[in-house]
Formats: sequence, C-alpha cells, structure tokens
Amino acid sequence: MKKIKAIIYARLSREDEDKIDGKSESRSIENQIKMLTDYAKEKGFDIYKILYDDGYSGGTMNRPGFIELKQEIDAKSFQVLLVKDFSRIGRVMYAVGDFVDNILPSKGIRLISVDDNYDSNNPKDSDELTAVFKYFINEYVLKDFKKKCSDARRHYAKTRHLNYYPKFGYNFDLDGKEIIDDYASSIVLQAFTLIDEYKYSCCKVAEIFNTENIPTRSYYATEVLGLKPLNKNPSRLWTAEKVWEIVKDYEYCGHSINWTRHVKEERILLKNTHLAIIDEDLYWRVQAIIESRSKLKKRLDHIGKLLIDNDTGRHLLFASNKENKLYSFYFLRINNLQQYSIRAWQLEDMLYQDAVTFVERCRFDQERFYEFYKRKLFNGKEYLVPKIEAEIEKTNIEYSKVIEKYFEGKLAEFVYQKELKKLRDKITELESRLSDANNIAAKLKVYDLKFKKFLHKLKTVPMDKLSLIRAVVSRIQIGKVGANECNLTVVYKIEDFLR
Repeated sequence: MKKIKAIIYARLSREDEDKIDGKSESRSIENQIKMLTDYAKEKGFDIYKILYDDGYSGGTMNRPGFIELKQEIDAKSFQVLLVKDFSRIGRVMYAVGDFVDNILPSKGIRLISVDDNYDSNNPKDSDELTAVFKYFINEYVLKDFKKKCSDARRHYAKTRHLNYYPKFGYNFDLDGKEIIDDYASSIVLQAFTLIDEYKYSCCKVAEIFNTENIPTRSYYATEVLGLKPLNKNPSRLWTAEKVWEIVKDYEYCGHSINWTRHVKEERILLKNTHLAIIDEDLYWRVQAIIESRSKLKKRLDHIGKLLIDNDTGRHLLFASNKENKLYSFYFLRINNLQQYSIRAWQLEDMLYQDAVTFVERCRFDQERFYEFYKRKLFNGKEYLVPKIEAEIEKTNIEYSKVIEKYFEGKLAEFVYQKELKKLRDKITELESRLSDANNIAAKLKVYDLKFKKFLHKLKTVPMDKLSLIRAVVSRIQIGKVGANECNLTVVYKIEDFLR
C-alpha cells in the first residue's frame, strides 16, 4: 500500500524562548521535529520534507520555511501537515484561521496538531472549540510579547549603553564586554585631530584617508573583525559624509545617546557609560570648526544662485555696474552667447515685496498657512489611527463570533464561508488604511516640527533686501516667452522644508 506523504513544520521565535527554562527545552526546534517524527512513524506516514523557521515571530506569515510550505501546498506534493500546535503556524488569529479553514482544505491537505489533539480528517466538537480558544490565546501572547519588548527597550534606553553592534573604534572581548579597538580608535582620533589642528574639511579628511588606504568603517567591521555586514556591499572608499558621521558622534566622548523608538525626539543621554576615545574639549572644538565652515561668511551681493533657467537648468549669471547699480543685471549665457537678461533692481524689488508679504502672512496668519501646506502635502488625507484600530478590533471580535457560531452549529457552511471572506476582506482593507494612517501620522509629526522651526526662523530674518529674499525663497524658475518677457515661478523654502 502506498504510504501517505507528510510534511513536518516547526517554528521557534523570541516570544517562545522567553518561556524556555534551564531544564526544559520542549519548545526547541530539535525537540519539535523529534516529537513529530516519532508521531509520523507511529502513524505510518512517510516524511516527505521537514521545514522550520528558527527565530521568526508568529506575528508574520512571511517566513522562509512557511513560504516554502505554501509552495508545497500549492503543488499538492504531500497529503498531511504535522505541527506541534496551532501557534507554530502563527499567532495572528484571522491569518491562521484562513490557513486552517480554507487554504489547507481547498488543496486536500490534512492537518494534524499533535498537542491540540486536532485532526482535520476526524474533527470533534470539543477539539474544534479548543482550536478557537487557541487562536485567541496565540494572538494575545503575541500582543503581550510585543508590549514586553517595547517596555524592555524603553527601560534599557534609560539605564544602559546600547551596543548591539560595535561602533567603529570599539570591539567586544570574549566575554562580550565592549573594549576600545586600538587601530580603529586611532583612525577616529586622527579624524578629529586633522580638523582640530589643520582646520581640514570632512572632504579633505576623506581624501587623506583614501590616499593612505585606511579601511572604511564597514570594510573594517566585515573584513578585519569578521562581523556580519549591516549593508550588502561594504564601501571601500571614505566620503565626507562618513567622516562627518564620525566627528559629529558624541558617543566617542564616553556617553550614550539612546532612543526609546526610532525618533530623535525621544533621545536619552546617559553620561559616562563606556570608555571614551576622545575628550570633551576636542569634541566641542571640532564642532565649532565644522559650524564655522558651514556658515557662509561673505554673503554674495546678488541672488544668481536662486535663479534657474527652465530649459537648461542653469543658474543665471550676474553682471554688476559699479558706477550705476541701475544697470546691473542677471543673464543667461550659452556658448558665449547671451540668451536674455533681467534688470537686477527690478527683479530684486519684486521678489523683496513678495518676500515681505509672505513673512507678514506667515507671522500673523500662522493657522491658515499651517492648514494650507498640510492640505498641499497630504492631499487632504487625514486618518484617525485609534478609530481604525477600534474598527479592526471590532471586526476581529465579529470574526471570532462567526467561528464560534459555526462550531456550535448555528451557521450553515455556505453562510460561514461567505461571512469569513467578507470579514477577512474588511480586515485586510482596514489594515491597509491603518498602515496609511500610521505613515501619515508620522509624517504629520515631522511636518509639525518643521513648520514650527520655519516659523521660529522667520522671527530672526533680517529685513534687508537680499538677506530676506535668501531667507524665504528656495529658487526662482525662469522661462523666456518673448523678446523682452520672462515668466517667473517663485518656490518658497517652506515648501522644501515640508516636503
């Protein structure tokens, strides 16, 4: 007689590892596979394949082993799926329910959950009801685990130096303790010293490092220390940005800057948490040098860099007449031929009046400006996250009630399937809306901060003509439409800030 082919699927994740004590490892991948293998032999099944996901949360169905399992299901290459319990499939109720109640039966796959005493070919009312409660419990465990992780992250950020991956200049000893890496720390110190003593720019420091063939941070971490790369292709060349990231890092002074989430507004500074590579005085001297280099000391007496020709994308040039400023002008030149020109005083006066009006409206009508640019940025979209979450919770409860009614014999099969599909589609649509809402909420928070910063800058804007134009105007697009006529499109900086 031809044997029945079976696939064994096992999963272990961090939320499960929390429940493993020092004596018992019944939830480990190895023990799951051994238990299911023994069960398959006892029942006379032929083990076709063993699939597992180690270290993957049940909160997602996008797991390598599970994806391969679904491919085998689609190919109908086996007849029986063996799992330890329903939580190995996943911990999201409606997703697991869809997999168990729809996907597997549609492909003729028999499901056996050993610990749950569940066999889809031999259902019992008590076992089916147990499965419903298992769905509830699994989803609760996942939510509880995520909350514990968030609380732990917040606690650690407020109490210790978070060094999961060694920063350039540091390494871990055999006991996992952070120590200073002699070679890498000398590179960090050299970057600070070159700026402090020789007043080099970050670009110049990067050029020196490349000339001396000094390994970059990512290359040193992967090729010398043998660490797992954070990027797919570690860079071999230094750039000004890489140097800038080092010399702006306050943690090299021995202090920790932690975040409770991935937002800088919740930054936590802990003093003297680890060994310092540089001293505070050197750090702040370098910051002062970088700050002074970033400021334009000698402001140009024209705004040519703001003027951009629509057709070529070139900046307009400025021709000054020292004897009579009325004859100074901006012009576009291509192949040594002047294409058109604009009188400087006329253009500057017009832009200045627009800038003054803009600043006054920003200062005295902030609420209208705020709403105007918010609508422009978000296209009128506004979602309330708590409202959508409440709808999802309500729909999940409806989903559970439908399953309970079916198991209690209160719903016909076709009604049951119709209601489940309707609720699944609704949950999918709500989750999509929730994702959009969370994205908009995050962007709106950034928008609020940028808008406030922009308004704060307006309070200190100098009111002389060119300074005011530079302060509020990002660029002016110019298009020639006739012999003596040009179109101007003014783009204010607030639009770039809020983008």
